[in-house]
Amino acid sequence: MSIFAELKRRNVIRVAVAYVITAWLILQVADVVLGNIDAPGWVFRTILLVLVLGSPLAMLFAWAYELTPEGLKRESEVDRAASVTHETGRKLDRAIITVLICAVAYFAFDKFSGHSPGANVTAADTTTSNMAVSTAVAKSSIAVLPFVNMSSDPEQEYFSDGISEELLNLLAKIPQFQVAGRTSSFAFKGANDDLRVIGDSLGVHNILEGSVRKGGDRVRITAQLVKVDDGFHLWSETYDRKLTDILAVQDEIATAVVDQLKVKLLGFNVTEGGGSSLYANPDAHSSYLQGLFYLNNVGADNYRKAVEFFEKAVALAPNSALAWASLAGANIRFAGQTDQGAAEALARGREQLATAFSLDDRTPEAYIVKADLAMSFDWDWDVAEAAIERALSLRPGDTRAGNLQAALDSNMGRTGLALQRFRGLVNRDPLDLRLQLGLASELVNAQQLGEAESVMNRLIERDPTANISNAYMSFILSMEGRYEEALAYGRKEPVDFMRLNVIAIAEQALGNTDAAVNAQQELLEKYGDLASYQQATIFAWWGQPDTAVAWLERAYDARDPGIASVKPDPSMKSLRDHPGFIAILEKMNLAD
Repeated sequence: MSIFAELKRRNVIRVAVAYVITAWLILQVADVVLGNIDAPGWVFRTILLVLVLGSPLAMLFAWAYELTPEGLKRESEVDRAASVTHETGRKLDRAIITVLICAVAYFAFDKFSGHSPGANVTAADTTTSNMAVSTAVAKSSIAVLPFVNMSSDPEQEYFSDGISEELLNLLAKIPQFQVAGRTSSFAFKGANDDLRVIGDSLGVHNILEGSVRKGGDRVRITAQLVKVDDGFHLWSETYDRKLTDILAVQDEIATAVVDQLKVKLLGFNVTEGGGSSLYANPDAHSSYLQGLFYLNNVGADNYRKAVEFFEKAVALAPNSALAWASLAGANIRFAGQTDQGAAEALARGREQLATAFSLDDRTPEAYIVKADLAMSFDWDWDVAEAAIERALSLRPGDTRAGNLQAALDSNMGRTGLALQRFRGLVNRDPLDLRLQLGLASELVNAQQLGEAESVMNRLIERDPTANISNAYMSFILSMEGRYEEALAYGRKEPVDFMRLNVIAIAEQALGNTDAAVNAQQELLEKYGDLASYQQATIFAWWGQPDTAVAWLERAYDARDPGIASVKPDPSMKSLRDHPGFIAILEKMNLAD
């Protein structure tokens, strides 16, 4: 008997056909289910590997064993005259037909049904449609990596970074997208990591990357969209344009990405509102991007430089709401980090923000600045909440607005909701230090100190010199009564006013009164009322409630942005019933 005939007699061929069809159906179902729960790419790859490795095992099993009326037996033990392989074959044929019908039905539904992930979803759609849309949203998660500067001038780095950030902002406006935050995406700048590693780190299914070459009044932008799990290039394009066409190029790229991800925009307009005149002027746009570069770096000096570049941008494009809002934001941030000209910078910021709104009331950045101003300096929580909601309606995926929303809940004492928001934001933008610090802070407010310490350990392991990280770890350890460790971390903090703050707390708890007082006095000499809220926390920890409240009054008068978090701050636990503390809360509209 030929080998083919023997394979047929033992039903090996039928088993192979049934196995292939069943495996294909399993993979299709797994793709949908795993997409819905946003599972990591390695889960699907593991299922695929198991099915591939199982194929030869199934064939070997069919060759070596036979199913008889007495049960499973080795084929060599079965009398040919008593063999029932022909009956087993008919059963397998029926099973193959059944599975094949299911596979064809699934294929037809996936390709032709109006409820597929690529279809529009209306209010009348069924539950099946909602599940399909959820899958589409999961598969439409995307990170925009920093575009590579291919220009000969390294000073043009700000330009390529700016293009990347503006594309990220455009995509974040689209509700159907889950867009990784800027900080996490930019953490991979200059890295040569495998895109699958980056995708797993950021929790996204797709990555947009590219390069920018700028020369004279021309720019060449190359962009490509890559599917993370298999490295397949979904789309790529090169744009040679004049700098005056930069807005059109961004729209072209964003629209192409949307089309490739099969997301219907439902008429949503992704054009950058409030910035048209800015993009039409190459010099104004260049100044804006340079200002954006410095605005994204913390510190009074960086904010001062950001102000200078944004001033050039508004001078060249006076009708750009985006430029005016950015200038306002830079002045307001500068006011919160300096004791020289803070009041004047804050007043300028208010005027510039009003100008931005008068030019265009659809600019998300203007609402983000408005919310920041209301929370940090005016303590007008209703205004802040309305501004945040408006910003998120204009750009649903903006993690800056989301961060302000979580911080607002925290300041208002809504710890559970704030913690929920911070967890969601960290999942979206896992490498953003500010979000991680916000999460750790809220965990402390919720008395979940162990998890807060774990968050800080991961941050410090990734970057031992990051601003504020060591100081906040010191604070958590002091909350746990581990003052020697707290002091060790506090001494590593690079930000002076934070370092002196936590050192004064830990030294006093260890009985080193002179060292504690020296740290408190150095803080006073260097920063004066600019660190008045930090002084209040020191005296609250030292068990001097009257002095602590007096410093809170000074923080209130000086409009210290730190006082916005006074209500949930565990440092203020000993002051909760103090009449002066209650009066502060009432003046800030934070009293229960």
